[in-house]
Amino acid sequence: MKAYEIHTFKDGVWKIDSVFDDRELALHEANKIDEGSRYSAVRVIEENYDEVSDLTTTRTIYRGNRAARKKAEAAAQAPEKRPVSRGPRATGGQAHKRRPPPEPKKKGGFLVPVLILLIIVFAGIAGILLIRQAGA
Repeated sequence: MKAYEIHTFKDGVWKIDSVFDDRELALHEANKIDEGSRYSAVRVIEENYDEVSDLTTTRTIYRGNRAARKKAEAAAQAPEKRPVSRGPRATGGQAHKRRPPPEPKKKGGFLVPVLILLIIVFAGIAGILLIRQAGA
């Protein structure tokens, strides 16, 4: 059995967007998503499940990267620049280190505390009703 998952990349996180049984439909939808500006990257993962051996194999069959294509297009349109060789004095004789990518921001949510509060309220109401039933 084969399934095709569309994964989208936004804010440094990959998420499963949708799942398809049809390869062509999954590729078509991934291409449409990649043409949009909502996500910076998209990929399609083919998942193959073998019922006899109970094993699942996966492979990436499509990679879209709007940001990389735009960068390549801009580089192709920009005038060619030749690198200027500067001696060790220009850099102070030290190699530049790349900065690590920024950590994704954690979003403070209110949904979990509200759900916990509702559970406590319903448990209290149920407890009161049980006590009243036991006393009657």
